[in-house]
Amino acid sequence: MKINNNYINLATYKNKLQNLTSGKIPKVAPTQIDQVEDISNHGLKENHRVSYTYNKELKRNIAHVIDNSTGEVVQKRISDAEVDRMIRTKRMLDKG
Repeated sequence: MKINNNYINLATYKNKLQNLTSGKIPKVAPTQIDQVEDISNHGLKENHRVSYTYNKELKRNIAHVIDNSTGEVVQKRISDAEVDRMIRTKRMLDKG
């Protein structure tokens, strides 16, 4: 059984930690992201809210992302074309 010298290991780890926290180690990623806000986020923003409308034919909620300042729909989680396709499919299945 090999006994490690904890003093050497501790010194090595402290040195590595110091290099890491001081920025002496080169970046691993091709682009460094320092803040989470720097990431391109296509989801909700601070001035957006989610609104749900109930579709009677589909019998389910449809989510819309709305800009609070203008009141306009910024994004539909299910597009109008997708809703129309779902309604047509439901009607076909109900007939058969």
